[in-house]
Amino acid sequence: MMRLVSLALIILALTYLLSPRFRQWVRARAPMFILGLIAATAVALAITGRLNWIAAAISAAIPLIWRLAPLLRLLPLVARLSGRARGAKADNADTDRQQPASRNGRMAREEAAELLGVDADADRDAVLAAHRRLMQRLHPDRGGTDYLAARLNEARDVLLEGQR
Repeated sequence: MMRLVSLALIILALTYLLSPRFRQWVRARAPMFILGLIAATAVALAITGRLNWIAAAISAAIPLIWRLAPLLRLLPLVARLSGRARGAKADNADTDRQQPASRNGRMAREEAAELLGVDADADRDAVLAAHRRLMQRLHPDRGGTDYLAARLNEARDVLLEGQR
C-alpha cells in the first residue's frame, strides 16, 4: 500500500513538474529556484548524515580555485583572440565577402594596437612596455601558446614599424 501511495505521489509530482505552467514559473525564477534546490538538498543531506563528501569536495576544491584565480585576468584577452579566430573562419567560409586588410598576411595597425592594449599612435616605450607585460603572462614557457606569443610579437613589430 505504501508503495502505491509513493508511486501516486511521484506521478503527481512529475505531472506538475512537466507542465508548461510550472516551466514558465521556473524560467522566471530560475536562479532563486536553483539556489532553493541546492539549499534543500544540502539540508536533506545534513539531516541524513551524508553531507561529509560534499564538505570534502569543497575543501579539496578551495586550493585549486586559489591557483586558478589569476587566470581570470586573461579571459578578456582569450575571448578577444578566440572571437578573431571565429571571425577569420567565417571570412574564409564566406567567399562573397571581401577579406579584411589584416587577413592578407599582415596585421593592421588598429588590430595590433587593440591586441597590445595601446593607442595606434603610441610611442615606442608604451608599445614595448605593453608587449613585455603581456608576454610575461602569455609566453609559451609560462603556460601561454606559441600562437598568442607570435600574435603579440607581430603586433609589436607592426606598431614599431614606422618608428625605427
